[in-house]
Amino acid sequence: MNHDQAGTLDTVEEPIPDATRKTKRLGLCVFLVGLHSLTLGAFIFFFTDAFYTFFFGVAVDNPFLVKQAGLFLFCLGMFYLVPLTDLQNKHRLVDLIILTKVLAVLFLVTSAKLVALPGPIFLAAAGDAIMGSLLLFCSLTAGLFLKKAN
Repeated sequence: MNHDQAGTLDTVEEPIPDATRKTKRLGLCVFLVGLHSLTLGAFIFFFTDAFYTFFFGVAVDNPFLVKQAGLFLFCLGMFYLVPLTDLQNKHRLVDLIILTKVLAVLFLVTSAKLVALPGPIFLAAAGDAIMGSLLLFCSLTAGLFLKKAN
């Protein structure tokens, strides 16, 4: 092997295009939001009494409804992960995830008065607002927010 051929075998690192980096950042954000919902939903479903006692300081009146909410949140988390299979072609699902975060914030803020300790509800609303804002920012910077389907 001569010197010219040896040079072609060296690994050449090419910079990642900015658009690819922004799309990867959006994918990471979607993944973390989905993981949050999966984890929280599973925890609420399997550890209903501990969750309710820790966050609200009272016993669960109706474990069915709390477990149902946990299962719903877990299923929502699975839905959140779907766009990761092909973010460029399934980016409209990210728009729907952002909408679910907006609706969650509205629901939590307007319903906080229905529980004995509204503090954790407002904290959850703040968390959803942060997640929705990050998703919106990442989707906008990646040029995918409200982009028409291909």
